[in-house]
Amino acid sequence: MKFKATLCDRGLRVLEKGFLPTLEKLGKRCQLLLGTEDVHLIQAVSDTDGLHVTARLANVVLFEEEGFKCQSRYNNQIAFSVDIVLLLKVLRAAVAHDADALEVKLAMRSIPCTTAGAAVQQRPTLAFSWRGHNVTMVQELPISQPYSQRDVEELVRQRDITSLSPFYLDLQDEVLRVQALTDKLKGMSNELLMATTKHGDLHLEVHTTGVEFGAEIRGLSVLPAAATEGLQLLVAETPAERLEEARAAGESAQVVVLQKHLAKALHSSQLTQPAQLLCGIAERGTHVHIMFVYRDPFSDGGYDDNISLSFKLPVREDTLYGGELDP
Repeated sequence: MKFKATLCDRGLRVLEKGFLPTLEKLGKRCQLLLGTEDVHLIQAVSDTDGLHVTARLANVVLFEEEGFKCQSRYNNQIAFSVDIVLLLKVLRAAVAHDADALEVKLAMRSIPCTTAGAAVQQRPTLAFSWRGHNVTMVQELPISQPYSQRDVEELVRQRDITSLSPFYLDLQDEVLRVQALTDKLKGMSNELLMATTKHGDLHLEVHTTGVEFGAEIRGLSVLPAAATEGLQLLVAETPAERLEEARAAGESAQVVVLQKHLAKALHSSQLTQPAQLLCGIAERGTHVHIMFVYRDPFSDGGYDDNISLSFKLPVREDTLYGGELDP
């Protein structure tokens, strides 16, 4: 098992300024899945109090091509968990010292045993080395034991959200409004009824004893465009009536989510600045899928296939997809 690479300037920037601080707000640890084409930073529900988070960064974004090596018996994939705070400290130290050629490799550190006659222990680390202004630095970051083949395969399975949504609403143009609304609802209930329609409407509602509150945000872009083909304009006048009209026509989906999960996902856009913030409800309402899509810095108006960030929000099991909420 071997991993060795040199972080490029862009890779250091997107990790240190964007993705790692974003993940740090969600949980203390993350799992790294290294491969020959890309790196995935994954936080399981146990890391984030319920959210499943996956960031994908292609190796061309993170590393210099020369000298890159990632080899293992498990399809050349290597996985382990790491403390995000410690990893950020290493990267920020490199930035502070104007590091040149920040190299990283998987290494084993020998730990002397205090017990007489006991064998020397080997502990895995990510070893960083760089040269900066009047300083040469080597730092070893403790990591978990590299995952077994079975654990790597399970992580790969978890990485892929196979159940995508039939359609998505792009919240980016209204993200501040949706964030403020979600935060406002925090004091009313822990749970929110969330509904999306193919007409570009997002509904957020609270139904508790003594509290009935609903809000509608209209005119959101719907993706893919084919999802809107053949739609008739809604003629109802109130938000509740429009939602009921869309529901009756089979043009909506709804689930109940925790307010804190939706708020965390929405606020995660602040540091990475996506071009699109796509929100959809999976088929049969199994989860809410939120995807951040980014601009390609090397093209005019194009999107970057090399970077993505996805959230999988759990839903209340007694929600009927596209139907009425069970009493």
